[in-house]
Amino acid sequence: MSTAEFIKEYYCDIDKCRQFFFDVKWPNGYVCNKCGNNHYYYMKCHKVYRCTACKHEESILANTVFEQCKLALNILLYGIFLIFSSTNGISSEKIAKELKINYKSACLLNTKCRILMRQSNSGKRLDSKFYESDVAYIGSPSEGKPGLSTDKQPVLFIFSTDQKNQYPKYIKLKEIEVDNKANIKNFFDQYVYMNRETTLTTDGKNTVNFLKDQINVENQKIDYKDPNHNLWFLNICVSNFNSMLLGTYHGIMKKMLPLYFSKFEWRFNHRNTKDFLSKIKKYIQKSSPMSRRNIQTALTAYYLQRTNLA
Repeated sequence: MSTAEFIKEYYCDIDKCRQFFFDVKWPNGYVCNKCGNNHYYYMKCHKVYRCTACKHEESILANTVFEQCKLALNILLYGIFLIFSSTNGISSEKIAKELKINYKSACLLNTKCRILMRQSNSGKRLDSKFYESDVAYIGSPSEGKPGLSTDKQPVLFIFSTDQKNQYPKYIKLKEIEVDNKANIKNFFDQYVYMNRETTLTTDGKNTVNFLKDQINVENQKIDYKDPNHNLWFLNICVSNFNSMLLGTYHGIMKKMLPLYFSKFEWRFNHRNTKDFLSKIKKYIQKSSPMSRRNIQTALTAYYLQRTNLA
């Protein structure tokens, strides 16, 4: 669905937007959360659904990540659609301008959508005959700290491909504090199916050699001057990701990076998806309320834990 088609079908029809969120909350029809009654009436003035039996009132966004959202439903759904369907990412500044809302509301909406993407990514594992992996350093150059001594954020990239050195099908990435065996092992064990019939191509670092008992490791020094070198597609992807962070987004705090990584991973793995709305429905159904304070607390706790400061 194009943006123009979305505007015509949903944005200009508030009742259809309300039905979208109704189907998210009650996919099998209305059921009262208190007494289980199936009959209701909509109170337009308060924008709540009231049970005909016990008179319990409930908002259509209650108990979801968008609980207590003050935006009109058509504006909210349009913002969600823009964030999920954007091929190159979309900044909060552009969202605020497009939706005609304030910048803080746009930031919160963008953050909550990234949370949905991260939750969606968390259960996915790569399953292929060929993998490629490397640790990249993301961010602006560190003055006076070249190479591995840089202050850039190390990120572990893993691609799954149908053939060696071919365009990847899917990607997993995770920020790590240190490029060492322990961090790499934890990530591979959690997100990659491995056996002796699968092949992992890397760039010659010895931090992956311990995986040879689980997978066929082809670990060799890469000649990056060769236009057909191994990991060519992986390096293109890393370059695109770094350009996205430095170009589309600005002034990102380090504790916010996991959500940006999740967004890049989700967009890459869903680059051929046509029906975003059906996926968005599932993500919201599985979500839970997240206030500004809860989001900041969770991100801070995660950052402190990852940097061994907690």
